[in-house]
Amino acid sequence: MRKLFNLMIAGALLASFSVNAQTYVNEMLQADVERDCYIEGGTLLYNDNGDAYYGDGSYVQKSSASIPSSVSFTRDIWGNKNITGFIVNILIPNDRPDFDKFLTIEYSVDEETYQEVPDLKIEKSYDAVQGNNYWIDLWYQASLPEGVKEIKVTMVARDDVANWIPCYRRTEIFYEGGTPYEYTKPPYLMIVPTEFAVDFETENYSIDMAGSENATSTIEVVDNPVKDAVNGSDKVLKIVQDPSDPNWGWENADWFGVAIGLLSGEDNQLTEISEADGRYLHFSILRSENSVFGMETWGGTCAYKNQEIPFTGSENWQEIVIDLADYIGTTFKQFYFSPNERYGTDNIAVAETTYLDNIYISDSSASSGIADNIVSASKVWGGNGMLYVEGEAGEVSVYSVAGVEIGAYALDGFLQVELARGIYLVKSGNTVSKVIVY
Repeated sequence: MRKLFNLMIAGALLASFSVNAQTYVNEMLQADVERDCYIEGGTLLYNDNGDAYYGDGSYVQKSSASIPSSVSFTRDIWGNKNITGFIVNILIPNDRPDFDKFLTIEYSVDEETYQEVPDLKIEKSYDAVQGNNYWIDLWYQASLPEGVKEIKVTMVARDDVANWIPCYRRTEIFYEGGTPYEYTKPPYLMIVPTEFAVDFETENYSIDMAGSENATSTIEVVDNPVKDAVNGSDKVLKIVQDPSDPNWGWENADWFGVAIGLLSGEDNQLTEISEADGRYLHFSILRSENSVFGMETWGGTCAYKNQEIPFTGSENWQEIVIDLADYIGTTFKQFYFSPNERYGTDNIAVAETTYLDNIYISDSSASSGIADNIVSASKVWGGNGMLYVEGEAGEVSVYSVAGVEIGAYALDGFLQVELARGIYLVKSGNTVSKVIVY
């Protein structure tokens, strides 16, 4: 295969390009790369078989794990016109919390000294159908000060992640006299909300029973069988784990649990674990038997897997709080819960029932329940950006789950309050209700 440049030598100069609408574009076509690497099904494959993933014949250049790989773009390539902006696209594995540490971009006005690019915008995107399982696109872009003659893009060497080093995919350079640089929104932009709140009162969730051959084990949303100070809501998820289900592989009997997602449109919403906005996973459990719960997050980049949480049974609701401090900055789509430590039913003798409710991410480790959190005499419920209260005249106070007062309102039969998505405590008279606004 013809090699037009060597990315493994710092300061290499790209010599091949195409001109489109007066911008410099290098698409990393097959003839331009040292090592063929096309994208298929979200995976980088180092051979010449199969169709190109992006549909444009694109290949990418894998960087080096041991030597920083630099590419310089100088203005003599397009007629000695100064550079005004750029868009650089690379591919990285989707489970890297340090995703922005694989690439540096510098500029020079004298082709000798280099400076960091100001106001550099870094964004992740992925194809929700094929590209979110292994690799994601990382987009770097910025406008440049006057008089820039060169930019240098360096893929940082990372021996510790040698199998997952980035791959250079595409560059677009904007220059004086050409098309002016403007911010370009990446395709399939990864939007990461920080809210995750499912209480089964509204149909904003997905529930999937993991273990398709669990013929007699069931999951369903039912009326709350025990309304108490911890959980006075109307609807909860009922999980019945039946030991009569057959063993079906993987040496863990009949693998069984439920994956719960927060819906955004037709798909599960991607949620980020954040120090500022939410690192504590809360959920309420009603179960009479002792157990060791199996828990994981599914989808996204969070590596919270194969966790076992001891639990002491009770006839009342209990709230469990999990600190996800080790996973700050990572994402998930579904919370997976198994009422059995082996994720199956092989160590139970009779059918066992577990009720699950009020699953949410919070910035506080404190339980959202308080001493007088009982079913309110007023009817309180949440909607799409709204809180609704119906009842006798009086005052209604709204608090965050951390106890911070959001506002106080007069109630005279019916009250409607516009609120951001989240979980709130609503006090009416001397009673408190927990409500999710979605």
